[in-house]
Amino acid sequence: MEEKIFDFKTARKTFSIIGFSLCIYIAVSIITEIVFLNVPALIFGKDNWYYNTSWGQWIMNFVPMYLFALPVFAILMRLLPAQKPAQNTLSFGKMFVLFAITYAVLSAGNMIGVVSAFVFSGGKAQNPINELAMDANPLKVVVMVLLAPLFEELIFRKLLLDRIGKYGESTAIILSAFAFGLLHKNLFQLFYAFGVGLIFGFIYMRTGKIRYTVILHMIVNFMGSVIAPLILKFADIDKLLNLDVIVNTQELYSVLFESIPGLLVYLMYSSLLTGITVAGTVLFIVKLTRLRWNKTELELPRGTAFKTAYLNAGIICYVVVCSLFIILSLI
Repeated sequence: MEEKIFDFKTARKTFSIIGFSLCIYIAVSIITEIVFLNVPALIFGKDNWYYNTSWGQWIMNFVPMYLFALPVFAILMRLLPAQKPAQNTLSFGKMFVLFAITYAVLSAGNMIGVVSAFVFSGGKAQNPINELAMDANPLKVVVMVLLAPLFEELIFRKLLLDRIGKYGESTAIILSAFAFGLLHKNLFQLFYAFGVGLIFGFIYMRTGKIRYTVILHMIVNFMGSVIAPLILKFADIDKLLNLDVIVNTQELYSVLFESIPGLLVYLMYSSLLTGITVAGTVLFIVKLTRLRWNKTELELPRGTAFKTAYLNAGIICYVVVCSLFIILSLI
C-alpha cells in the first residue's frame, strides 16, 4: 500500500537530474579548461608566465570549475525544488569533536586510497594532490583553503542535500558523499572524500548551516596543503633520507645536529595528529553506536532507496563518467 501511493517517478527523476547535472558540471569544466589551455597559446604563444609558471596551472585547473561549471550546475539545480533542513547551532566543543572525527575518517580513507591506487596501478599512479600541496604559489592558499571548501560545500552539501534530503537522511547523505568522492576522479582521494562527505553531510542535515562544514573543510585543507608542507620543508626530511651514509663522522654529526629543530617540530606535529586520530576514532565509534536517523517528509520506503537513488539514468551516467577518469588515472 505504501509503495503504491509513494511518487517514485518524481523521486527517481530528481536523482537522475542531479546525476546528469554533475555530468554537465564535469563537461563544462573540461571544455573550458581546454579553452583556457589553448586559446592563450594561439594568441600569445607559450613563452610566457601563464605556461611557464604555476600561476597558469592554477588558473587553468580551477577557474573553469569555479567560474564556469559551478554557475551552470547551480542553474540546473534550480530546476528542482529545494527544502532546507531545520537550523540548529553547534558549540565550540561539538565542533572540536566533529573535527577529530573528520580527521580520523580522513586519515583512514587516505590510507585506503593510497593502498588501492598502488595495487590497481602497479605502483605507477601518482597522487595529483601532492604537487599542488607542495606548490609555494600563494594561489594555493586562496584556492585550496578558501575557494575549494566554499564551492565544494555549496555543491555537495547545500545544493544537493537541499534537493534530496527530503527522501531520507541516510539516502541523501550517502549519495552526496558518494558523488563528492567520485568527482575527484582518482582512487587517492575517492575514499577519504567519501568519508569526509558523510561527516559533512550529516552536519549539514542536522544544522541546516553550511558554515560549519565550510569551516571544518577549510581547517582540514589548511592542515594538508599549508601546515604539512611547511613542516616537511622545515624538517628537510628529504635531505635525511638522501643522506649518504658513507661520509665522514664530522659531516654526519653536522647534518644531524642541523636537523634536530626540524625533526622535533615534525615529531611534535606527528604526535599531535596521531592523538587527534586516535581520539577521533574512539569518538566516531561512540557516536556511531548512538546514531539515529531522523524521519523526513518523503522518506523512501524501506528497500527502495538504492533502486530509486542510484538505478536511474543520470546517476548511472555520472558513475560511468567518473569511473572512466579513475581508470585513466591508474594507467
